[in-house]
Amino acid sequence: MELINLIHKELPQIQCGRCDTPGCKQYAQAIVDGDPHDRCVPGGEKTLKNLNTILKKNIKKVDIEYGPTIKEQKVSIIEEECIGCKKCIDACPVDAIVGSANMMHSIINDICTGCELCIEPCPVDCIEIVSTSTKSIKKARDASQYFFDLKESLSSDRKRSKLKNFSDENLNISKTINTQITNRNIDKSKNLKNMQIHIAQKDLKSIHELTDDAVNDLIEKKSD
Repeated sequence: MELINLIHKELPQIQCGRCDTPGCKQYAQAIVDGDPHDRCVPGGEKTLKNLNTILKKNIKKVDIEYGPTIKEQKVSIIEEECIGCKKCIDACPVDAIVGSANMMHSIINDICTGCELCIEPCPVDCIEIVSTSTKSIKKARDASQYFFDLKESLSSDRKRSKLKNFSDENLNISKTINTQITNRNIDKSKNLKNMQIHIAQKDLKSIHELTDDAVNDLIEKKSD
């Protein structure tokens, strides 16, 4: 346990899962169990050097197949473009996103580690990366393991499985995210229409016991 804690202390506490495990403490355990300790691309050469010292090994380079790296950043939701799908909430490893189904979501800035896990699942590209200060991100990342473990304990019936982080897939996702952030082209009216359809199909149908035909008629009238 002492060795696990020493290794865990050197990891960047982003809880990004890019090391092929779902959290930093879990990666520390995996290293003790025999996994390579060169997978923390966000931690970079500094983390690798410190882990080499602890483990008395000499791996010279970080395995970039587990990248790309993560900068001092957080994320922000463009709330007027959010359709309330909850996909980002499910993806966040530390529960830094709040909101209800079909309602606008927002980021708890003091908790967000900037892991980027919420960006790819967003169907309307309403999450953007925001640069932040070293002091601000350190506070969030220092507390991240607590919030990660808390979410895991509250979701024991649907634990996150070990993440599959293959190099090509990781890099492709990163390129897609960066392209989306650079070339934003949001159709607000389309997003609003999608949200209205979702509400009609899910909530109104169950609450008011509407038939499928009644729901479709309502959607068609809205479309007109």
